[in-house]
Amino acid sequence: MAKYETQLYEVDGPVARITFNRPERRNATNVQFYYDLLGCLDEADKDKSLRAIVLSGVGPVFCAGQDLKWSSQATDEDFAEYGRVLRLGWDRIRRHRLPVIARVHGDALGGGMYMLSRSDLIVAKKTARMAMREINTGEQSGGTHLFTVGRARAMEINLLGRYVTGEEAERWNLINKAVDTEEELDAQVQDWVDQLLMIPPLAITETKKSTNFLLDAAGFDLHWNADFGRNLKFTEDRKEAKNAWVEKRKPVYQGR
Repeated sequence: MAKYETQLYEVDGPVARITFNRPERRNATNVQFYYDLLGCLDEADKDKSLRAIVLSGVGPVFCAGQDLKWSSQATDEDFAEYGRVLRLGWDRIRRHRLPVIARVHGDALGGGMYMLSRSDLIVAKKTARMAMREINTGEQSGGTHLFTVGRARAMEINLLGRYVTGEEAERWNLINKAVDTEEELDAQVQDWVDQLLMIPPLAITETKKSTNFLLDAAGFDLHWNADFGRNLKFTEDRKEAKNAWVEKRKPVYQGR
């Protein structure tokens, strides 16, 4: 098995376990993160003995989204490559032949929450927080959640950047189930794996394909082909938001 800089990849019987492994950066994402994630997903695809993938994270956070320390120093070319590989990573999760289970023990923010929206089954601790914080850093986070929680909740998530607990997320249908403890997380993951093992694997793959066909027809990822927000990456407010985060101070925005 290949070794990865930012991920742990383990085969556990019929399950591929992909674990985000940047605890010192709260499992925040950069270009290497998505290179490694794509490598893990490709390994799982080639192993015909596997029946499911489980995504999880090392440390107290599932995934904190974009690594702002990295992005505050990134070039235009870095950003272009980052945008390319993150889209490939999210799309690979959604379209993978295997069902993808997200085990969310801690916060899932920004890109972390995007990965949840592309996973097939999601269990989270009730205390885990989910949020699209892009708007607070001078960017925008698109309309993915229109397909799961409807316009009103999607605007609350994306326009306000507010935190949603695992308990709320279950009520909103952002996730399948919220539990109290890590032991219950593992028990729920195992229960889903056990159920999946009782189902013909080709039927699972075709169910995912037909679901993704309808999501594509409805425009699930259509916003990636539009110009929404591309100008925001290089605004003065975006730079100020990043610098303020790195310097641990309150940002001052000027609307330019």
